[in-house]
Amino acid sequence: MGCQPKHASVKNKPEWVIEETKMVDIIVDLRIADAATYINSYGPARDKKADILFIMKKHHTTDSVFVKSHDYYAQHPEVAANIYERVIDKISEIQAENADGQ
Repeated sequence: MGCQPKHASVKNKPEWVIEETKMVDIIVDLRIADAATYINSYGPARDKKADILFIMKKHHTTDSVFVKSHDYYAQHPEVAANIYERVIDKISEIQAENADGQ
């Protein structure tokens, strides 16, 4: 246990707040959708609202709950920083997996 990194966490958060791991997954999916918009600039325009709705449905939440949860975590900077560090790590892993598959 002494070797494990200590992650900041919010105790006694409201029930409506999306759990941190799920927040990471949602933010990763949102960033991937954003990247797809820029990578495919010569193809048909992406419907950003449809992408967001699809991602929220995939994660069984709504955009309003996501935004409120994001705002909640923004009030806890150490936790928000940890969430975004995990987002970066996960995107890096995805990039590495895709680079290996090419």
